[in-house]
Amino acid sequence: MLLGIALHAALSFVPFPWMVQDTRQDELFGLLFFAIHGFRMPLFFVISGFFTAMLCRQKGLAALLKHRAQRVLLPCVLGLLTIVPLMHGLSAWVMVDAPPPVLVKPSSSPLIDAIREADPARFEQCLADGSDVNATDGEFGTRPLTWSVLHGNVTVLRRLLEKGANIEGTNRDGSTALHGAALLGHAEIVQTLLDHGANPTAKTFRGDSPADVSLADRGIIEYYAKSLKFPMRPDNELKAGQAKCRELLPKSARAAPIEFAWLTSIRSRYANWMKSDVWNVRWSASKPPIHLIQASIFDHLWFLWFLCWMVGGFAIFQTLTSRTAVAAADFGDETLRVANHDAERRAKLLRRLILSPIRFCWLLPLTLLPQLLMGTTGSVFGPDTSVGLIPQPHLLLYYGLFFGFGVLYFDANDTETQVGRHWLMLLSIATAVTLPMGLAMMGSPLLGGIAQVTYAWLMSFAAMGLFRRLLTRESKWIRYLSDSSYWLYLAHLPLVIVGQHLIRTWPIPSGVKFLLLCLVVTGLLLASYEWLVRYTWLGALLNGRKKRPA
Repeated sequence: MLLGIALHAALSFVPFPWMVQDTRQDELFGLLFFAIHGFRMPLFFVISGFFTAMLCRQKGLAALLKHRAQRVLLPCVLGLLTIVPLMHGLSAWVMVDAPPPVLVKPSSSPLIDAIREADPARFEQCLADGSDVNATDGEFGTRPLTWSVLHGNVTVLRRLLEKGANIEGTNRDGSTALHGAALLGHAEIVQTLLDHGANPTAKTFRGDSPADVSLADRGIIEYYAKSLKFPMRPDNELKAGQAKCRELLPKSARAAPIEFAWLTSIRSRYANWMKSDVWNVRWSASKPPIHLIQASIFDHLWFLWFLCWMVGGFAIFQTLTSRTAVAAADFGDETLRVANHDAERRAKLLRRLILSPIRFCWLLPLTLLPQLLMGTTGSVFGPDTSVGLIPQPHLLLYYGLFFGFGVLYFDANDTETQVGRHWLMLLSIATAVTLPMGLAMMGSPLLGGIAQVTYAWLMSFAAMGLFRRLLTRESKWIRYLSDSSYWLYLAHLPLVIVGQHLIRTWPIPSGVKFLLLCLVVTGLLLASYEWLVRYTWLGALLNGRKKRPA
């Protein structure tokens, strides 16, 4: 929960689609965002499943449902009526109160600025003044030739080539202008570049050829379009253009168009199904319909709604298994003895599947199935976000696997603390191997998906092991943070938005602003928890009743 404050505080310092854009931005905050986002909520649902099973085994199913209705469902409803409208109002205010400020870039090229702003007179003046047509910009590390491609400007492209622009010049990621043209499906530009001698087999640092990047789906391209701020083409033009580019380009040595064609088709159909009008519900003839999946209803409280679905699924499963056990007991002592023997064997099998490294052999393939559908609505690293009334099915399944593991982990009774024992090794592999691989292969749903699910599980197990290593005895301040974290996360976003708005133009380093924002917001929330929440009806609703000390 506390990582969620850092996660949202970082958003104004990266070129993501966020309501507040700070003048001091740094791509390292994007790395921080992805590193947290890649494991934070999966770990949350592991913990949720663990304590759901604990409460059910100790108090019974009825007590579990009553507890979750009070601590999860009711706060979710109250948040929808208070915090979410407040956040929407503040978001509208900060966007109207001041337009996005002019970003302070590491370095800027007048020539590139003219290309990005579609200013032909200024562009020609820069050429006349002798501007370097091969200089990359300091913000994105992209050459003028590639910028002309991203904006689909053939005239600017030809003028740059006339002035000696290096057609094989690489950008920060090792891509060339031909990669950009293939990515966006600009077939005319691809042909122009090929006519001028562009290398159709050039590889990025990831090893992608122009034909490879032409397979990127719309979600990936939308992310780059928002980050680099270039226009998006209509979906039908994009797909047709990418197909035309693949006809002009030689097939990839990795045969990616053949290998991933089926996956691209499935992802496209699934995305169209989720966005289709079949999910539209019209509540009033005078108002537009509400899309049950895509509409923004729960915002940052979506995890509470997901948890309600999972507790409901757990209750159904628990009821069915309980009835099976009762039915076995009705057949007599011998049947009951056999059932108990089978239960012992299942318990041993469960411990082996959950506590030994064998768990990776089934967890990773199962989690990869919903992961393959991630990014069809815009995300590129880590799980998607579903804020509609009906959860996105692939995301509910994805988090359901982490929740289910938490349930099984409690029943496995890990008294020897086998899960997370080698936490330092797991943490090292996750951060030094799978995180960079996942970021580097964001354009590949299969290869990138394998890296991302591995990162999520490794970080979850490493966090469990690290907790056991550092917290070997009860700590009053950890207990206090644990109690307060629920309130802190529910109420943090309005304060974060206001704080980002107030400091967005301060001429100090982004790192200092980020730390200051996190500390001030957390401090204010802790004070509100102590004096307004902890010993009130609201604190009793969230964490149980507590008596204020004398």
